[in-house]
Amino acid sequence: MIPVPQECVYLLDIKSQSYGYKRLLSEQYSYINKPENKQKILEKSEKLYNIVTEPHKSKMSKFYKDLSCNFKLLEEKSIEYK
Repeated sequence: MIPVPQECVYLLDIKSQSYGYKRLLSEQYSYINKPENKQKILEKSEKLYNIVTEPHKSKMSKFYKDLSCNFKLLEEKSIEYK
C-alpha cells in the first residue's frame, strides 16, 4: 500500500511479458478481481493500515509497525509530490 498519484499509474502490457510472468500476472488478476477476494483484500488492508497508523501498545501492533512502511509519511510526501 503505497500512495501513488493517479498520473503516475500506467497499464502494464501483459502480452509483452515472458510466459511465466504473464501466467503469474493473469492468476493474480483473476484472484484479485473475484468480488469476495476483493472485499477480503480491502478489509485486511484497512485493518493493517489502522494497526500501523494508530497508537497501539500491543506486541502485534509493534510487529506490524516494524514490518510496514510509514504510511502517514508516504501520504504526506505523495501530496507534496503533486
